[in-house]
Amino acid sequence: MHETDQATLLITLASFFDSHDIPYMITGAWSVIFYGRPRASHDIDFVVEISPKDTEHVLAALDTLPRQYAVQKEGVREGIRNKNLFQIIYTPLLLKIDVWLLTNEPFDQTRFRRRTKASILGRKTAIASAEDTILQKLRWYKGVKIEKHLIDAAFVYQTQRKRLDKNYLNAWAKKLAVTGYLKQLGSIDLEPHW
Repeated sequence: MHETDQATLLITLASFFDSHDIPYMITGAWSVIFYGRPRASHDIDFVVEISPKDTEHVLAALDTLPRQYAVQKEGVREGIRNKNLFQIIYTPLLLKIDVWLLTNEPFDQTRFRRRTKASILGRKTAIASAEDTILQKLRWYKGVKIEKHLIDAAFVYQTQRKRLDKNYLNAWAKKLAVTGYLKQLGSIDLEPHW
């Protein structure tokens, strides 16, 4: 899939959340791309704030999406109830959109409050901050040891180095037990060696 197709889809869904008053932020690969790592992505990730009492409102809103968006209503209900995730599939491209529910975890709450506005394809969207993108990628790396998460974090760190709030990064890295990984980010060689 071409990156522009995904970017257009990303903007379409951000507009959908905005128009239905569903607080959101872009996270995952697309926040990494925004902050400096050109790379392919096989999905789109959002974090949304939805209360269980708003489940029917959200289901009604999802019903307004065009038919090429596949949504399993029970999956949405379960995701909201368990503060986990639900998925939307864009069927023409078989692209998965992961919609993560905002949890009560202190880091999750903090990064959601710190989300920022960014222009993607000329539209203002809510996106995770560079620092929180790094920290979340390090959390994923700590949990699953998949190298792409560490490389993503290093790209954002090295690209945004002069603009990062290092005190915030260090404080949360300590709380999340990822300080060792954070210390590696500045020295990871990101140049291709062919």
